Order: sequence, then structure tokens, then C-alpha cells
Amino acid sequence: MKTPENFREPHERRTYFLDVDGTLLDYVLTFEESMKAETLAALPMAREKTQEWHCRGDEIIITTARPESMRKVTERQLHNAGIVFNSMIMGIGSGVRILVNDVRENATEPKALAYNVVRNVDGLQFIH
Repeated sequence: MKTPENFREPHERRTYFLDVDGTLLDYVLTFEESMKAETLAALPMAREKTQEWHCRGDEIIITTARPESMRKVTERQLHNAGIVFNSMIMGIGSGVRILVNDVRENATEPKALAYNVVRNVDGLQFIH
């Protein structure tokens, strides 16, 4: 039996942790400007990738150093840019972020990956 061209192998659900400023949305230089902006430009492939991952059943968690008091404006900016997500963790600071995860015995692939993208340039275009 021939496999249909649009058939996809079962996908193990992934969780994406995505930063906001400079990764998903154009980075605004001042806090005051970001508080006032209704719309910020989506960076390359941010809209397309988050929508693809969401439709695939993946979990999308937004992480940001923005304070909790900016939740509503941040949600509005992401929505206006067409960014889809499941939840958001705010106020995590702008220092180095370290992801620690376990791996199954005899695993053939890593269970955690990290990508650093060039601020306001790369967006999600290189992320799979």
C-alpha cells in the first residue's frame, strides 16, 4: 500500500521555550516604548513557526524578562503579531538561561536543545 504524500509519521510532542524581545518580536530599545506599543513586528518565521508547532500539538511557552505588570500588553503584542502560545512565564531576568533535563537510558537523541539567535535578525527561521 502506498503512503499518501501528505502523511506524517507520528510526532513526539515537543515543548518550545521562546523569548519575546529580539526573538519573536522586534526588540524595542526602551521599556517605555515597549509599554506603549500596541504592535511590534514579528521577526522572521516567528508567526509561521509558532502556528505550525501549535497545529502539530506542540507546547509553546513564552519566557520573558518583562515584569508581570506587562502581561496584558505583552499578550496583546504577541496576538497582534500572530504569535500563538500556550502559556507565559514573566519576570525571569535577562541573564543566562539554563535548561536542565533528564535523558532516557539508551537514548539516541538529546531531550533538550538550545539555540541562540541574533537579536532582531534571526527570529525562528533556523529552528525546527
